[in-house]
Amino acid sequence: MLPFIAKRGLQGVVLLIIVSFISFAVMNLAPGNAMQTFINPRMSPQEITRAEAALGIDKPVPLQYLSWVSNLAKGNFGYSVRNGQSVTALLKQRAGPTLLLTMTSFVLIVVIALGIGIYSAARPYSIIDYLSTMLVFAGISIPSFFFGLSLIYLFSVQLGWFPTSGFESYSADHQGWALLFDRLWHMVLPVCVLTLTGIAGILRHVRSSVSEALRQDYVRTARSKGVGEVAILFKHALRNGLIPVVTLLGLSLPAFFAGSVITETIFAWPGMGRLLVDSVFARDYPVSMAINTITAVLVIVGSLVADVLYGLIDPRVRLES
Repeated sequence: MLPFIAKRGLQGVVLLIIVSFISFAVMNLAPGNAMQTFINPRMSPQEITRAEAALGIDKPVPLQYLSWVSNLAKGNFGYSVRNGQSVTALLKQRAGPTLLLTMTSFVLIVVIALGIGIYSAARPYSIIDYLSTMLVFAGISIPSFFFGLSLIYLFSVQLGWFPTSGFESYSADHQGWALLFDRLWHMVLPVCVLTLTGIAGILRHVRSSVSEALRQDYVRTARSKGVGEVAILFKHALRNGLIPVVTLLGLSLPAFFAGSVITETIFAWPGMGRLLVDSVFARDYPVSMAINTITAVLVIVGSLVADVLYGLIDPRVRLES
């Protein structure tokens, strides 16, 4: 397995270089630059030229990219063009809220999708199965921004049960458990949006995979030998039926992390997704590149972890081959 991991790791590094260069080139070849966004009308052309030289944005794109990679190898993402803050410090401030929001939603998605999906496969055409089908269609057809705005209008504006936005109540001096409950109170609506919009594909995949496993010959053989349905489901069907789901979950986590951008923007959640949107509109390329690079690394690592888990769960898979 080690040769496989080393080979996939090398492929991931090459892919990361290609993706980062394309992202860097697209951002820098777009009309205008960061200086034109924050330029002071009273600056002379000579001062603008000196400022661009200080930022390094007057050089050709390949040279700018090599400089960026050199700094990245030293653990330095550079400095925000907008406010001069260290990009690493900005990411540290925003990573916590994003991880709290996305991981809470992801855990709920896994638990709900596995529970309802397995039950629907074992009890097809039951009420739970029909309700889960409706949930899947709702999750696929309703855009996250429309669902988020609808929840805000209903539960925040009309009923007043939850806050419209933010990470915590700034007007209150919360400490300890009060602060924890206040943040959980703010998380309810964005977690609902991420959970519903992210659960559809996984739930449908769990149901179809387990249903397919329950129709296999080894399940019929087990039934003919008098094995109970519970034992058939948990000892025979799930092990094979959930193998494709593991791969799907491994690939879904980084995509789910990247997909939280819209939800964080709607709820003014102070996470990395909202920071990415703000940096794109402000043409703050160092911040945008840092978040894009982190997302690409998560996708590559998620794919590698999914392949390794696939081989561990199913011994028939030989990763070295």
